[in-house]
Amino acid sequence: MVRRARPNIGRLSRLIARLARDRRGNVIMLSAFYIMVLLAVIGSGVDLGRAYASRTRMQHACDAAVLAGRRAMTAGSVDSAVTAEVTKFFNFNFPQRAFGTSAFTPTVSSAPGSAQTVVLTAASTSPVTVMKIFGFSALPISVTCNAKQDFVNTDVVLVLDTTGSMKDPATPSDTVSKIAGVRNAVLALYDQLAPTQAALQAAGMRLRYGIVPYSSTVNVGAAIMAANPSYMATQATYQSRAQNWAYTSQYYCSYLSGTYDSPSGICEYFSYGPRTYDVTQYLSGQPVRIAGRGGSGNAKVGTSDPNKSQGLTPIADYWTPDRYSAAWAGCIEERQTTRMSSTATSIDPAAYDLDIDLIPYNDATRWRPYWPEVEYLSYNWGIYTEVRKPQLACPAQAAPMATWSRDALVTYVNTLTPDGGTYHDAGMRWGARWASSNGIFGANNPQTYSGMPVKKFIIFMTDGLLDTGYSGYYSAYGVEDLDGRVTPGGNQSNKADQMARHQQRFNLLCAKAKTMGYSVWVIGFAQALDTNLTNCASSPSQASTSANSAALVAKFVEIGKNIGALRLTQ
Repeated sequence: MVRRARPNIGRLSRLIARLARDRRGNVIMLSAFYIMVLLAVIGSGVDLGRAYASRTRMQHACDAAVLAGRRAMTAGSVDSAVTAEVTKFFNFNFPQRAFGTSAFTPTVSSAPGSAQTVVLTAASTSPVTVMKIFGFSALPISVTCNAKQDFVNTDVVLVLDTTGSMKDPATPSDTVSKIAGVRNAVLALYDQLAPTQAALQAAGMRLRYGIVPYSSTVNVGAAIMAANPSYMATQATYQSRAQNWAYTSQYYCSYLSGTYDSPSGICEYFSYGPRTYDVTQYLSGQPVRIAGRGGSGNAKVGTSDPNKSQGLTPIADYWTPDRYSAAWAGCIEERQTTRMSSTATSIDPAAYDLDIDLIPYNDATRWRPYWPEVEYLSYNWGIYTEVRKPQLACPAQAAPMATWSRDALVTYVNTLTPDGGTYHDAGMRWGARWASSNGIFGANNPQTYSGMPVKKFIIFMTDGLLDTGYSGYYSAYGVEDLDGRVTPGGNQSNKADQMARHQQRFNLLCAKAKTMGYSVWVIGFAQALDTNLTNCASSPSQASTSANSAALVAKFVEIGKNIGALRLTQ
């Protein structure tokens, strides 16, 4: 009998256990599997990262392009000029085949139902490397962006330099004077914003303009009186003259530039110095007699010979009505101030002239009429026909904030005439007051209108740097050599000190206007801006120089394009 070998159960069990523990073959298989997975992950990360970077850059280019295109829109729709501007900006920021993308053509259009919205769409592909193993040839990328210009209620204050140099052309090749160039620029701004003005009115909102011409003072008297007549003082002191008489010799009478009556021995002459007037009648706008003893227009003082004394003490009679009566043109002298230093870092609370929103409550806080007919120097000033008269200038009446028609604006800008010195602080002070929601005009300038906020802008235009006249100008601060309101006056100060103090006042007023919410643009017309003027603007991009009248018109158009609130809608 043959005996069969019995399997060794224990040995078999041990073999199976060893095989279960031996994973060397599994590691090889798993490694191969995971290598493929790792290649897919790394490859997709590299390729997707490049595609993401390409799309991000394309999106930024898209956003910049539609914003530029919307600013370029002048006809109220997407035309060839807008398309060209959008394409130019897009291609500059995302050139063809950037990041290896395929060539494509961006599409520029307007949004359905919104012709003033600029839309750009662009689609391309981003190349792949590792992901080709898995059958991908490229990754698609695309962007779409819109830009529209959302306007809210808008107030634009034009502060315009109308000083004497504005009568000249900006350059020898200019065919018009600078003042004519300013008129054209203002109308160009109006035309640029006319579609917006109409759209706002249709939506129950408004776009308004206010205009403040300035030189050595401003003509805001009518606006102050309309707000409240009590804001003007009824008594005011001027550097003036009074008619006197005395028994004296003919020789001494000639020394006094008087008129001598031989039979009586009486000399009639003028004495010069501060004199206080009741200005109530003058403020009424009615002619006021100012010549002769006690205001009588019949009295004569001085010589009728124009070759003698050059009108030092001119005749006042009914044949020379401008020398025997005067009517207020509307210019003002500023209210009480303090002699702030040229390095002051804040506005002195007692400098009431620089307090934009202070409501007058006593004589110190009230304004006084600018009265050139009674203003005389106490010393000879040999520039003008009347050698004791300072340089005088009263610019065109300022125009309060209002919604304008083009015809009305044309009529107004034609009243602008060049004359006087350059007191930038006078212009900025009243520019800030003009649309303030507080102060004396606050009732006309609410912070919201029809439930929507009001955006406020100041466009400050000048053809020169600050230029004051210490001894020979009659300004909103009187004759500063004699009155000493901003400076100590007399020999304790000079023109350099005066200009430095006014310059710092201008700087502080610019800062104040910006804290009040104004966006400030500063334009030098045929005049490079100094640091003070540049810093007055709300940003460096809002300060610039226009070399001639055509450039000034273009700058006002550009400002009109930027005044709205551009925003991306997608």
